[in-house]
Amino acid sequence: MTVQISNLSFLTPGNYPDDNPYSGLEDTLQLFEYGERLGFGGAWIRQRHLEHGVGSAAVFLAAAAQRTSRIELGTAVIPIGYESPFRLAEDLSMADVLSRGRLQPGFSAGTPPHAELIGSLVFDGVTGAPTICRTGGSND
Repeated sequence: MTVQISNLSFLTPGNYPDDNPYSGLEDTLQLFEYGERLGFGGAWIRQRHLEHGVGSAAVFLAAAAQRTSRIELGTAVIPIGYESPFRLAEDLSMADVLSRGRLQPGFSAGTPPHAELIGSLVFDGVTGAPTICRTGGSND
């Protein structure tokens, strides 16, 4: 029996140096372009908060969508403990539209790295929302 690989993708962390985040992000966008030229079927980015890497996969992949035309664009993975579900859905939907349906989001439901730094805000689903949204009452 012969096994054939029909689709090969790559994953990159999208890290950058402390003193020049633009250079690392630009290098990663260029890597996505190069991967498409080489014939890869997908390019995946790691989303990491509180580290020197891509803090918003949706924003990064929207930029990558403007530089590529065929390659699938994926997230590996978005730790949802840091995210507002509604906002994340909107951002990923926008990136999917801009990529013309090439977005392949991946999610992690476990406790995200560095969760101890933000305490009770992990998994609250409304991080950054005013008190009125969390309690139903006024904070005046």
